[in-house]
Amino acid sequence: MRYGSEKQKILINNPELLLCDNGDFKIKSELVEKYEIIDMHCHLFKGLSQLFPAFLQKEKYNDNQSLMDLSCFPFSMELFDLEKIYFTKCPTKLLSVNGIKTRVKLFSGALVLNYATEDRLIKDMDANHIHQSVVQQINPANKSCANDMDNIVKNNNRLYTFASIHPFDDNISAKIDQYIKMDIKGWKLNPHIWGVPIDCDQSITLIKELAKTSLPIMSCSGKGLPMEMLNSAVPPKQSKRETMMQQLSKFEKVLERIPEAKLILAHSGCFDFESITHVMKKYPNTYTDISVQPAGNIAKLIKEIGSEKILFGTDYPFVTQAFSILSVLRATKDEQERINIFSQNAKKLLNI
Repeated sequence: MRYGSEKQKILINNPELLLCDNGDFKIKSELVEKYEIIDMHCHLFKGLSQLFPAFLQKEKYNDNQSLMDLSCFPFSMELFDLEKIYFTKCPTKLLSVNGIKTRVKLFSGALVLNYATEDRLIKDMDANHIHQSVVQQINPANKSCANDMDNIVKNNNRLYTFASIHPFDDNISAKIDQYIKMDIKGWKLNPHIWGVPIDCDQSITLIKELAKTSLPIMSCSGKGLPMEMLNSAVPPKQSKRETMMQQLSKFEKVLERIPEAKLILAHSGCFDFESITHVMKKYPNTYTDISVQPAGNIAKLIKEIGSEKILFGTDYPFVTQAFSILSVLRATKDEQERINIFSQNAKKLLNI
């Protein structure tokens, strides 16, 4: 078979999906063409390029390359499972085929970003009938990709961007003023990539300043790997340290001190998912995106907090967009829930 037996098996088990010529999946047009889907959580190489050493700061446009094959997720095709967080089972034994594959993917999976060009994103959006996307920026301390991203969104009415300010940046107030003059729709925090806890003094000081702008603040939230995997030898030590920077319990300390912050808890808490509804009920100014979450968890969110504070997201290019779309379709019971999650909530939050 052209794309291997595992991808063919996914098609058989999920008849809502099709395969693109490059080996990535897409949703069947008739299922979503009536919705104006807004992806709140995407990445482009230019939005994350400052994280890479200079010799790796190079885009690689290749229309025939499967981004799913390059990404961390799933850890291997044999572990793919649409009903799991990140759409993958998680091995706990390093000395196994899938354990070794997973460790390799955790080391190399970020290289998919080199292929996440603006043209490729638009092509993949078209394949999945995604109307618009919010491209998130991530910068290390005292570096910035803001000018590149500002040029992209000003020249493409299908893309928006959230700016990134590091908690240890110099002249944070001046940077906020500078970015507000650009074409931004919000702010993005990345505790696990920065290696800075979301509830440390510097992060809280930053969030207080960002909240004054009244723009939404998105932060990656929750442990990025399940505890049974964190307790094993499969993840590198660095991955274990990083995932503890944004445990969902830490956000309660932040929200207790800054209840006015319009905070988007990205990924619905990842593997801290069971705590997300408690936090959102306690702090009504919070939202969440469903990137990486399976249909069963999205259905639980709708049941517990309603559909009005749930945002569609994919974490592209790390996660195939079609999987998140299909998860929403399966989780929702009526058209209003789908409209809210796919676009209406985002339009209100972004004021578009």
